[in-house]
Amino acid sequence: MSFDDPDGHYPYPTKGVSYTAPTWIAEFHDGNENWNEHEGGYDANLGQDDCLDDPMDDVNLGQDGHLDDPMEGVLSYEQVSTDDDSQRATSEEGEGLGHDNGQGTFGVELEFLVVECPKLRLREGKLVPEDQHPNDNRWISTKIQEWAIKNTEKLPRYNIELKSVTRENGTRPYEGAWKGRRQRLQYTRFKITRKLRDSGMVVIRWPDIDIEDYPAKFVPINHFSDSEPSEDELEEAFPNSPILRGFESHYEITPGELPMNNATRALNQFVADYLDFHQKNNIKLYRTKIASIRNAMENQCTVGGWDVMDEHIKSYIRPVSTVDLEIKRNQSKQAREDIRNSQVDPLHVPVPGLSPQYKAWTVTVDVSVDGRGMTADRYSNVNSLDPFDEYYWFGAEVVSPVLPTGDERARQAIRHACGSLRNAFRCHKPMEVSTGLHVHLGHTDGWTLFQAKRFATLWLLAEETIYKLHRRDRDQDRKWCAKMGDGSALWMAMFSNNLNERRECSDTLKYYDGDEAVRFHMEMQDNVPDCGINDPQRIFLFNVWQFPSISVLREALGGNKFNRTGIRWRIRGVKSSLEKPNKKDPEYDGPEPGTIEVRIMQGTLDADHINNWIVVLERIVHVVRNLSSRAFKRFLISFVRSDQTPSQLLELLQVPGDVREYWTDPKRRDAEDRWWEYPDMDKVDWTDPFMVPGHKATHGAAWD
Repeated sequence: MSFDDPDGHYPYPTKGVSYTAPTWIAEFHDGNENWNEHEGGYDANLGQDDCLDDPMDDVNLGQDGHLDDPMEGVLSYEQVSTDDDSQRATSEEGEGLGHDNGQGTFGVELEFLVVECPKLRLREGKLVPEDQHPNDNRWISTKIQEWAIKNTEKLPRYNIELKSVTRENGTRPYEGAWKGRRQRLQYTRFKITRKLRDSGMVVIRWPDIDIEDYPAKFVPINHFSDSEPSEDELEEAFPNSPILRGFESHYEITPGELPMNNATRALNQFVADYLDFHQKNNIKLYRTKIASIRNAMENQCTVGGWDVMDEHIKSYIRPVSTVDLEIKRNQSKQAREDIRNSQVDPLHVPVPGLSPQYKAWTVTVDVSVDGRGMTADRYSNVNSLDPFDEYYWFGAEVVSPVLPTGDERARQAIRHACGSLRNAFRCHKPMEVSTGLHVHLGHTDGWTLFQAKRFATLWLLAEETIYKLHRRDRDQDRKWCAKMGDGSALWMAMFSNNLNERRECSDTLKYYDGDEAVRFHMEMQDNVPDCGINDPQRIFLFNVWQFPSISVLREALGGNKFNRTGIRWRIRGVKSSLEKPNKKDPEYDGPEPGTIEVRIMQGTLDADHINNWIVVLERIVHVVRNLSSRAFKRFLISFVRSDQTPSQLLELLQVPGDVREYWTDPKRRDAEDRWWEYPDMDKVDWTDPFMVPGHKATHGAAWD
């Protein structure tokens, strides 16, 4: 969709990709041509015990330490079992296993920092912005620079000395009052929105009430200038201005008429003529500047017989007509924005209960993305005591619509978004732990309680390995992405060494009995191996499988006042996440998107990295949702008895070979092959701190 064509379509550049079926019923395809080569079915040795009769027969490690045939006996889509031994996985509510009839979905939240403009220094008595990277020609805002200079120059009026707001590195980053900071946030958010729209994306305004001037009341526009959020250099050369120089309007006073009646007719004619001039010249009122309106009313509108009018009547006509036109112009701008905000991305999947903001791309400010952890020791080749403080930054969060899993067009949409952002803006290279990449996993059929328990089971047993796919600081963090087996409320209630933490989370420990508890225990026996897991994991999972509802599981496995977990359960209900919530329930805390949110990957705009992570998560979801109880249990046994390396987990998940190679490539791993590591060894080079243009590796083509 172009800037001037809000009714246009999203031109995804996916040449050669053709689908005959609608996106939301597209077949899951993981690109693995050898998917059906495992024809062996279940191993005949799988007995009635919790473990295999001869366990090592099923974990065959070759000389290189890899599984010879990791998924032998584990079913593909076409092989999902419905034999008698798996029927206990079907609940009384009709919950069954097999290939999902609906469509799997995902959504991404891209967190990153964008340079707004350099901060100020005092040079020869003048405040000037000094750009540390002047050869980077991507956007910086002259408007925000002007705002910063204006606010800083006001300080002496309030008896504030400039030196009192001067940092150690020499910058003077005075933020001004909250109104000014809010306008700066609005302006940059609109700038990012505009750039993405210009690239052809369907982007709507996220309802950021906290930074709006007039929430749902007036016209929240015109913050740093009279223009829309457009290119700074174009704001003084709006296309309507030259044409409007030819406008004129004349009103001849009617003799004998009351002065006020003449004045009212005059201002009505000025307004009508101005609007008619726009229509005749095919120019849009929303592209007209406030200054042009004021100039027209003052200098291009005349009144015959003006001398006979009283002075107070004269002073009435032009200001009122000016305000009237300004309101109409603002309404025109808002109406245009309303059209944009009613659009939907043609790739979005219409899942039940979907909020409007998840039907298209959105841009919002994330105040937690503040870069405070980027101290000087996180940089190399520095020429400043505080490199990060050399710029004003915008903590951005760009959120995708609900997209279909297994669809190349969705992956291309991620590439397009990342490339558009990096081509237009100076985006800080992947940095400290406060910036993350969040992936929401959903389905048009929702999540059942049984599926949620299986997801929690697989994640608990594999999370130590899964975290090793990402940066070290993600693995060791509790504030933003704590592990389920360390920071979830249930785990802390049972195993924390801190008495205060155990007491705070104790509500998650409950005793369940009755027929349902017995059935849940039988389901656990069918799905969870008794061998290869330690006692805390076994006790934890016993409690998980006893939970009678999704809502109870959500509270127990989620975060708490001490940390945020790497898995956020954005679902609620009893047996299904599609159940209508009881808004009168005191535990109800607002609508949820109906997804399981995975928050453990570092923030990046490397689309290949993001897409390859989504492939891994798609495979996890497939194992959780589609394998029979027998196959699911067998999968877990194979994993817990392996060396539990990332490579072995990816093989067991049947992640395609090219994706496995991406994750295990030594150039993306640290020297000991323990975690993901960037070529700068996670210490950003200040001579080149921004992601390179394009959608691939953030540090350049050599690392693709």
